[in-house]
Order: sequence, then structure tokens, then C-alpha cells
Amino acid sequence: MTAWSQRNVQRGNRKRWLGAAGSLSARLAGAGQCFSVQVLSQGLQPLHPDEARALGLRRSRAGYVREVLLRVDATAVVFARSVTTHPHSQGPWRAIRGLGTRPLADVLFRQHAIARSPLQFASLRGASPLHRHVARAWQGATGAALASRTLPARRSVFTRGAAPLLVMEVFAAAQAPWGWPTNKWRRRAPVLARTSA
Repeated sequence: MTAWSQRNVQRGNRKRWLGAAGSLSARLAGAGQCFSVQVLSQGLQPLHPDEARALGLRRSRAGYVREVLLRVDATAVVFARSVTTHPHSQGPWRAIRGLGTRPLADVLFRQHAIARSPLQFASLRGASPLHRHVARAWQGATGAALASRTLPARRSVFTRGAAPLLVMEVFAAAQAPWGWPTNKWRRRAPVLARTSA
């Protein structure tokens, strides 16, 4: 079971990255010359018990899941997983079905009437099922094993109407451009490169 808390225990720039409000995709775009989204999987998948609870479900069941890697200058830096119920993926959150390689931020931060819960943080340990899941997905997509056995992660719930969408972001790259980006990310749109699934 992953222990999620509202306390961000990271340090330095990594702490700033995890605690930053707004669009992570826009900030990553400001950290390099080219930002891209690689889709790993999308569709109905079993939910982890803590995901079901975050969505207000009484028991675990299948949900609509989208998993991607966020890349800066072709380097994978963040594993992201978004989860909602199957009915909500056909209703208030149906836009996520057609995102392709566009970032989820195109929906979350450009549409109205979407509320966001406070961020929660966790350190994913090597023995946890969630860490193992991220490690398998990372190696399958990049061909390289994770460099760290403890991964900083954050999550929050976006709500549209009465429909929750849980978004988790795992800062999995050990040697990533974790310097804090300049304000150039505010002045220009992200340069998006298409990456095949």
C-alpha cells in the first residue's frame, strides 16, 4: 500500500518540481527545446486499491487508464498515469480518449469548471506494487532499468461536475533536467514532438 501525504519531503529543485501548481507539461517544455508525450497504454485496466479510494469507489474495479512518458529533448523524465471510471471516460472525461500524443494538460488547464484537489506526495519504494508497475513500464518504453529504488511521486484529483479524474506523476529519471526552468515557459507554447505509442 502506497502512503500518500500532503507533505512534500523532497529537497531543492526536485521539491519545487513536485510542489509546483499549474501545468507540469508547460514547465517541462520550459526545461528544454522539445517536449513530447509517449503513450504507453490506454483503455480499461484494473485499478489499484488506493486509486479506487481516491475516486470514491468502495471497491477496486476496472477503470479507464492512460499511461504516458513525458520526455524533454527525447529523454524520458516523468511517468504519468491518469485514471477515471469507465462511465466517466464516456461522459465528462471523454476528451482523454482522443488525446493521442497531446498532453493531458490540454484538457485540464484549458477547459472551464474543472477543480483540483491539493497535491499529495509519496516515495514509491522498490518492493511496492506501484513501483514495480512503473519500473516495468519504464523499461519497456526506454529499454533501461530505473536508476533509483525510491521514486518521488505526486497525485491530485481533478473534478468536472461530479466526475473525478486521478492524475499521478512519477519523477522517475535520475539524470533529468531538474533545474528550475526560466519564465520562458510562460511566454511560449510548448514545442511538441510526436512520439509513437
